[in-house]
Amino acid sequence: MSDADGSPPDDGEGASELDRELEPHLAVGARVVADRPSDGIGAPIELLEEELHTKSTTRRIVEALVSLAVTVAMFALVIPKLFDTEYRDVFAALGRLDGLAVVGLFAFWIASMWTYWVFQARSLPGLTVPQSGVLNLSGSAVSNVVPFGGAVGIGATYAQTMSWGFRPVEVTRSILVSGVWNVFSKLGFPILALLAVNLRGDDDHGLGIAAWIGLAILVGAIVVFWLIMRSQVLAEKVGDAAQAVVGFGLRVARRPAQESVKQKVLDFRAESVDLVRRRWLGLTVWIGLYKVSSFLLQLLCVRALGIDELGWVYVLAAYTFGELLTTVPLTPSGVGLVEAGSAGIMVAFGAPEADALAAVFLFRAFTYVLEVPAGAIGWAIWAAKSSWRKPQPATGLDAAPSVG
Repeated sequence: MSDADGSPPDDGEGASELDRELEPHLAVGARVVADRPSDGIGAPIELLEEELHTKSTTRRIVEALVSLAVTVAMFALVIPKLFDTEYRDVFAALGRLDGLAVVGLFAFWIASMWTYWVFQARSLPGLTVPQSGVLNLSGSAVSNVVPFGGAVGIGATYAQTMSWGFRPVEVTRSILVSGVWNVFSKLGFPILALLAVNLRGDDDHGLGIAAWIGLAILVGAIVVFWLIMRSQVLAEKVGDAAQAVVGFGLRVARRPAQESVKQKVLDFRAESVDLVRRRWLGLTVWIGLYKVSSFLLQLLCVRALGIDELGWVYVLAAYTFGELLTTVPLTPSGVGLVEAGSAGIMVAFGAPEADALAAVFLFRAFTYVLEVPAGAIGWAIWAAKSSWRKPQPATGLDAAPSVG
C-alpha cells in the first residue's frame, strides 16, 4: 500500500505522536531485554522498578496508600455492610463445592484464556498462540499486583515481544488495535446485557434508558472508527471534527490548546489500517468468543454454587458490570470494586447475598488470583525458551512490514 492509502511508511521516517506516547514503555522493555536476557524472575521486578522511577516518590507513595486503603475498606467495611453478611457464610458456601466441579471450572478457564491468546496473536502477525499465552499471563500478573499497573503491562509486552524478534512498530500497532477491540467489547457487552434485561420486560432498576443511550453511543463510535479506516479523506474529516470539539471544550474550560487531535487520528490510521483491513473479522470473532466464554465461566461458577434461581441474563449483567469495574485504576484490576459490583447486581435480581459473593469470589479466583502465579510461570517460560528468541531489533520505531 502507498502512503496515500494510510499504510505505514516503508523507510522508517519519524515517529508519530502515538509512537512517542508509547516510547517510554518501549524504552523500559528494551532495557529489560538487554539487562536480563534470561532472568525470568528479575525481569518483572525490573519492569516495576523502571516504571515506578518515572513517577515522583510522593506520587508513588500516595498511589500505593490510596489503593491499599480502598482495597481494605471495600473488603473490611463496604462489602460486609452492603450485603449484610459475614465472610464465614461466604466461605461455607465455597466449602460445599464439589472437587470435580472445581477441576472442570479450571479446565474451562484455560479454554477461555486460549480464545484470548488467539485474539492477541491475530493482532501481532507472527506471534504464536503459546507465545501469546506467555505474553498475556506475564503482563496480567504484574498489572494485577500494582495500582495503575497498565503501564507496567505495556512495558512487559515490549520486553517479551522484542526478545522474540518483533520490531517496536509492530508491537505498537498490536497494542493500539487490540486495545480498540477490547474497548469496544467492554462497552458493548454491558449494553447488550442491559438491553436483554430490558427486553425481557423485567424490572431493570432504571438501567434500560442508560442501555439504549449507551447503544447509540457505541454504534456512533463504531461508525467513526469505520470512517477512519475507510479512507484518508474521511479520516481527515473525522480528525477535523474531533479537533473542533476538543478545541471548543478547552476554550470553555479556559485550558491551553494541546497537540493536534487530528494528527493523532491520522497517525492511528497510518499505523493500523493494513492490519485492520486484513484481520478485522478474525479479531472480532476471537474477542467475541473470549467474552462469551468468560461469561460462561461466571455462569458456571454461579450454577456450581447452587444459585439456580438467577437467570443467565442477570448473570450476564453482573459479569459485564464487573468487566467495566476492572478498568477503574484505584485498585489493581479493580479488586474489591468488581466483587462488590458484580455481587450487587446478582443480589438485586434475587440471588442470596452470601451465595452471590461466593460465586463472584470463585470467578475472581480464576480471572484475578490465579493469574498471578500463572504469570510467574509465564515469566519463567519466557526466560527458559531460548528457541523463541531472535536477534533483538533496533529500539527505534522502525517501520513494520505489510500484514499477511
